[in-house]
Amino acid sequence: MKNFLIHRKIYYLLNFFILVNFFTSKVTAQTDSEYNKNLNSSLNAFIEVNAGNRIGKINPDIYGLFMEMCFNEFNGGIWAEMLKSRKFAGNDGEDEYYGVVKPWYPIGKNSKTVFRHDNSIFYCGRQSQKIISDNEGEHRCGIGQSGLYIKNSKNYDVRLNIRQEGIQGKIRIALEGKEDIYGVQVLEAEPDIWQRFELSLNSIASDRDASITITFQGSGKLWVGSVSMMPSENMSGFRKDIVLALKEMKPPNIRWPGGNMVSEYDWEDGIGDRDLRPPRFIRGLWEPNDVGIDEFMTLCRLIGTKPYIAVNSGDGSPHDAANLVEYCNGKSNTSYGRKRADNGHSQPYNIRLWGIGNEMYGNWQNGHVDEETYARRHLSFARAMRSVDKDIKLVAVGGRPWKYPDWNKTMCNISAGHFDYVSLHSYAKKYRRHMKKDDLKDPDFAREFYYYIVSAPHGIEEQITKTFHELQKSLSPGNDVKIAFDEWNCWAYMAPHELVDFSLRDGLYTAGVLHAFRRQNKAVTLGNFSKVVNALSMIRVNGPDLFFNPQYLVFKMYINHSGPHLIKSTVNCDDYPAPEYEKGRTQAIGDIPFIDVSATMSEDEESLYVAVINRHISKSVDAVIQLKDWLPRHQAKRISLACDDYMTENTFEFPERIKIEEEELKNVRFSRDIIIPKHSVTIFEFYKGPEKI
Repeated sequence: MKNFLIHRKIYYLLNFFILVNFFTSKVTAQTDSEYNKNLNSSLNAFIEVNAGNRIGKINPDIYGLFMEMCFNEFNGGIWAEMLKSRKFAGNDGEDEYYGVVKPWYPIGKNSKTVFRHDNSIFYCGRQSQKIISDNEGEHRCGIGQSGLYIKNSKNYDVRLNIRQEGIQGKIRIALEGKEDIYGVQVLEAEPDIWQRFELSLNSIASDRDASITITFQGSGKLWVGSVSMMPSENMSGFRKDIVLALKEMKPPNIRWPGGNMVSEYDWEDGIGDRDLRPPRFIRGLWEPNDVGIDEFMTLCRLIGTKPYIAVNSGDGSPHDAANLVEYCNGKSNTSYGRKRADNGHSQPYNIRLWGIGNEMYGNWQNGHVDEETYARRHLSFARAMRSVDKDIKLVAVGGRPWKYPDWNKTMCNISAGHFDYVSLHSYAKKYRRHMKKDDLKDPDFAREFYYYIVSAPHGIEEQITKTFHELQKSLSPGNDVKIAFDEWNCWAYMAPHELVDFSLRDGLYTAGVLHAFRRQNKAVTLGNFSKVVNALSMIRVNGPDLFFNPQYLVFKMYINHSGPHLIKSTVNCDDYPAPEYEKGRTQAIGDIPFIDVSATMSEDEESLYVAVINRHISKSVDAVIQLKDWLPRHQAKRISLACDDYMTENTFEFPERIKIEEEELKNVRFSRDIIIPKHSVTIFEFYKGPEKI
């Protein structure tokens, strides 16, 4: 014990000596580049991190994602299907393409060839593509689809369901260029019945505008009910590159299938044979309905995440929702558990997280209702679903208190005890209705918009604190309801199919929201970023190409470089006046500091993570970081996201303009002078040093 006290005295004396030495000679702790930047910096900050003071436990579920079955997030996104309108559900083309479902085109059209969409004989849905030929000899006719990017020596899996009458020869399936044929297979179909064929096409060349063609020679009739084409390297039907990117990010949960579309979604349409499922017209686009609950659960398994399932409380019923719970969680001797087993999944999924409806207060929502009607509806859904599985956790639709002042109170009065979470949403949308991307070419407006976006997390934090206070006031003691912030993102302007571009600015917003969730860890235990692929997305894809938006990069940084324990940190720095959060409503905090810090510690207490956001639009910050009750190793790591221009965007042509940079730091001490670049996100990863000196 005596030796221990002697070591402790030496430890604290050494601490004092290092601090004195640091403040009398700060330059020794900097690299040359940091020192040169410091000469031009006019902002300073002092950051103190008290490693011995844990102030909360962060639920990892705050880092969840949200995916929706619309707007090319699955079809044309993470799902590996290469063909559009693969079930021929859309409209005909124009002029000479009339009779052929878009975007397919006719081949061999002449006076003796007729193309029609057929609503009497079809394989799935209500329509198929029909080709009638009265030609003789070697005249070839059929349909094709262009715009396919194929690669040399790659295999492509093709599956089609066809029916024929009077065709004497073989039907040819080919990959073609403008002049060349890259791969071909032929097949013989029996007359007057639907037949499924599965084949592989190997391409002998690369082409960014190749076509798949389905043709036959001579006379006869051919119906094409559905066609599928995927790269053979797909992972259970999903794009390998996106699956691996999400697996590397490590999201803890994913909410699915909506969103607005869930209020008109019939989950039973999405099980069983994919080729027989009816396509659905959802939010202005045809969705082939290839990804249902079983496929989504496969995706969760591939990524290594858990599901959060929303049920339809718009035009759906409690009975439908209870059947879905039984399909997912029931044993194979139950009615719907047996259906799951028959579809190839013998073991229950045991899904714990369930949401009842989405934004049911909104005029835009199918089946939207007043608060009393929703509260009663939620109650009937909850009872039906928990009669199947009493252990599931339920998320009720909530609303921000200042816009829907009676919504949450009514939920508590009528349905208390029948929900575990209340949901909140935010999209930082103050400018969205009238703003265009080109407006950001005005530097004054770009600056105004920048500070609005990077400040918006404070509005989210106000939304959380007011809602949580409202819940605590309305619910009886012991009713421990939390907040599920299960849709959030910044949404600057309207764009077709929500294909909004994002810049470094939006990465700072994302980090700021995660800091808010961490600070409000007693209130928020579930969060879901909206969305993942293409629409308002972290990841953009276009055929075979892919790039990451800043939101993906921030999530990857924070999930992989943080711990579950929130550590007390304080910041002394300059601030700026808070802009409006919503029209006519200011932020919760009158002045917002340029520097926002969130410190966490690993479960084993071996790593300390200090996340720092510099919101200043044009100035770096000379920050002193002081660690208390923490003896660091001499080596540490800096993980950062920074660019010279806050409006920098990644694109298909330039996918790495913004990227995560990692740097090893040496000579780490209890205090260190660090340059935080302008408009940047930085995480410092410190490692615990030896106990003994």
